[in-house]
Amino acid sequence: MNYLLAFPRLLRLPNLAILLLAQWIPYWLVLRPAILQAGGIPVLDERRFGLLAANTLLVAMAGYVINDYFDRDMDAINRPGRVVVGPIISPGFALFIYWFFLALSTFLSLRLFLELPEPRSHWPLWVFPVVSVGLFLYAWGIKCTPVVGNLLVALLCGIAPVLPLVPEDRALWLSSFQSPERIHQAVSLVWFYALFAFVVNLFREQVKDLADFAGDGACGCNTLAVVRGPRAARVHAGFTGLAAAALTTILLYYWWETGAPYWQFAGGVALLWLPILGLSLSLFRANTREHFTFAGGLIKFVLLAGVLLCARAWPADTLEVWVAIARAVFA
Repeated sequence: MNYLLAFPRLLRLPNLAILLLAQWIPYWLVLRPAILQAGGIPVLDERRFGLLAANTLLVAMAGYVINDYFDRDMDAINRPGRVVVGPIISPGFALFIYWFFLALSTFLSLRLFLELPEPRSHWPLWVFPVVSVGLFLYAWGIKCTPVVGNLLVALLCGIAPVLPLVPEDRALWLSSFQSPERIHQAVSLVWFYALFAFVVNLFREQVKDLADFAGDGACGCNTLAVVRGPRAARVHAGFTGLAAAALTTILLYYWWETGAPYWQFAGGVALLWLPILGLSLSLFRANTREHFTFAGGLIKFVLLAGVLLCARAWPADTLEVWVAIARAVFA
């Protein structure tokens, strides 16, 4: 592996794409249209949302880098051919990248704060640092505690879809007087997707711990699979998967009751409900690393499908919005 392949792997580009879509789709295709249809004025335009999304990605990239920095010994056992920090990128340079991302995130947080209309809320100045600290603590040691590490990283992943609700709280409140049902439905859908993202990411983290059992145990990382054994960890992961399948069932029922198009309902069954249910049941008998690795990849696909199925229609100017956001961030 060379530097050209090392950096995309270090920064988890597929995961970043899913994270960006998980924030972009609920806001631009669910929340913002509801505010506009209710006669409200959204706070986040292309420029402000671009700053928010860029900052979210920077914090996530910093989290991936510091996680690989602390995990390099375990990764050498769990995935020897895919280790980046150490064989290709020196630990010192990885730390430099980490601090660079955090410095850039601090700059964008201040820039976003100054872009907000009066009276300004201070949320950009504390939300991103708090998430950064949480990711550092996770990589530093919390990930090696049973259950708590899984819950923390799943919670941080679930924050992304609901983060735009913070700057839009006043706009949502005012719009709710004109169209309470529309606003309530949009906000509920965003929160429901955040809950879905939390549970599915928790499921994925538990499956990853099963796949990494050998390296974690050898390096003294006391995940649930190490402390209680793979059998007990499989049961926990299986029941988490069943909870995700139950949430998907509720979502399918909601789509059915609200007259969702056939493709959305069918896609939810084929791309969300069936894979989650199948993986959950299979985990009760799975006992090979290959099975757990495959399950983790399939769960990542479910997360992507869940994001894409969140909206019933994509606006014609979707590409124009993306271009405007990119210009706003780099302007």
